[in-house]
Amino acid sequence: MDDGLRMVQARACGAWALPGDPTCAGIARRIFRQVAGDLALDTELTDDGVTMVSELAANTLHAKQRELTPSSPELWLYLRGRGQRAELVCKVFDALPGWVRDNVPGLVVPRAPAEAMSGRGLEVVRELSGGRWGHHLSRSRMPGSGVRGKAVWFTVPACAVGAVAGAALSTQGPVTAGEAMTELEMDLGTRGLGSKMVRADDVGADMAVLSIASGLTIWCRSAAAWLRAPGATVQRWSYGDLVEVAEQAVEAHESLAPVAEPFPLADASC
Repeated sequence: MDDGLRMVQARACGAWALPGDPTCAGIARRIFRQVAGDLALDTELTDDGVTMVSELAANTLHAKQRELTPSSPELWLYLRGRGQRAELVCKVFDALPGWVRDNVPGLVVPRAPAEAMSGRGLEVVRELSGGRWGHHLSRSRMPGSGVRGKAVWFTVPACAVGAVAGAALSTQGPVTAGEAMTELEMDLGTRGLGSKMVRADDVGADMAVLSIASGLTIWCRSAAAWLRAPGATVQRWSYGDLVEVAEQAVEAHESLAPVAEPFPLADASC
């Protein structure tokens, strides 16, 4: 737990394996509350986050899904943005790839009683997050795994820690394009994309380029990182958001990969 918290504070991504049994939601709640408390997040926002992470964790335990994959779900937490735009991102990953035709379960099911600990579905996540939630294809963060699946996420404001985390990053985080790209390369490599990447550096120009399969390209230069994906607008981040760069790159790769690497999506009825 302490290692994961330190990673979040350093603007890396804390990742925890969750049990694939009914204790999953309770453990996710405990981890989120501890991290939020150590980051001094607002009490009401923390309580909302605890409720939301409980719902996401509970949604990984459908019987049919457990039959499809023996791998454990995962909880990811990281900071993105700075100052008044800083937020804590919470994602729950599982090896069920996704929901077809944007038919997301939980949005059309009547809500359970307010005192229920689970079963209220994703509708409550949408409401409590103020619409700051979503889902996408992704890959496991467990070392050496690279298991493919989906991540469902929400964010809560973290303005109080935005400036502090930003200041820490300025003294401890990557300075050169090469350092930033090495951080990205390591993150993507642990998620099974190592053999799909080709890197080129121009030290004199403080620039590094990483080409990834499926037509993806990441540039790092002058304290900024860009991601270009086929059919999408080029996106730009500061070096303080390298976790988000990697997340977006994995999402784009997995969205494009089925063209070359068939990967059946599970039906929403699961």
